[in-house]
Amino acid sequence: MPIFNFCELITACLIIHIHLSWSLPEIIKIGGLFDVTDQIKGAGKQETAFRYAVERINYNKDILPNSRLSAQIEKIAPRDSFHASKRVCHLLKSGVAALFGPESGTTSSHVQSICDALEIPHIETRWDPLHRREGYSINLYPSPQQISQAYLSVIKEFGWKSFTILYEDSAGLMRLQDLLKTPTDSDIKIVVKQLNSNDENKEILREVKQSGEIHIVLDCSHLRIHTLLKEAQAVGMMTAYHNYLITNLDLHLVDLEDFKYGGTNITSFRLVDPNNPIVQGVVRNWMLGEKRFPGRHFPENMLIKEDPGLGMKTETALMYDAVHLFAKALDELDKSQVITTKPLSCR
Repeated sequence: MPIFNFCELITACLIIHIHLSWSLPEIIKIGGLFDVTDQIKGAGKQETAFRYAVERINYNKDILPNSRLSAQIEKIAPRDSFHASKRVCHLLKSGVAALFGPESGTTSSHVQSICDALEIPHIETRWDPLHRREGYSINLYPSPQQISQAYLSVIKEFGWKSFTILYEDSAGLMRLQDLLKTPTDSDIKIVVKQLNSNDENKEILREVKQSGEIHIVLDCSHLRIHTLLKEAQAVGMMTAYHNYLITNLDLHLVDLEDFKYGGTNITSFRLVDPNNPIVQGVVRNWMLGEKRFPGRHFPENMLIKEDPGLGMKTETALMYDAVHLFAKALDELDKSQVITTKPLSCR
């Protein structure tokens, strides 16, 4: 069962890959392209989500009851487009019905070009600052324009006349592009400061405090949020007078217990509802499944928390949902048309 309720988003994409001859094969191959750094940094979180979704679909006889999905995995370097194209062609030659990934923007655009040329569905779940989609490619991650507009709407609703943006890197500025344009459309005053790459930001926070600003927009990795808020607390910026808009979609994975009684207003968006019984059930089953395979269990860097109530990372949930969306779209298409897949050559 999917985490998000996207309404048959990819059926139109699948129609392109129809070949009228016979019904769906017993085994349907789908290709997953994952960065080699995914294994190093995140214990293969994206790949694990991909594999687990395939396992759940094959277990659920309500989707593709006469077929089974087969995950075809390829690992590629984040910026090696030449190697990526070779691995994509290898997957297409094996007869995959669709390609998922990769996470790197450099290689992803190259993969998208190949899929467009050969009319193969290409499904992504990454944050894409350009968000350029062709007829054969979709991205489940919200566009930067949509996210930025959502932040702007909240700030206008709150009635902020000034605020300070604390951002981690250039990607953060791209996420907040609509906020940065607000001074040209209104009398809102904005101050922008870049955070240090290390965890020593007290001096920057003191400057913000001395300026008298009480409205903060914080854009950084969810792994840094707790540390930054603790530093803000240390310099007296976590009071009932302070308001924070945190742009990271994974705030539900951050332990905010230390700031529970300060009265600070902390606002953020999320796509994953950790209190949703569906989410909790998926996380719980995922944990139990991982514990059956000791080699696939990484307690020091898990993709899901030990507490099912805390949910999972947004990118992990998006990958899980992407596979389900493809399977459901294929299942629906099979009811109305005779379809199959076939090997393709890049030459």
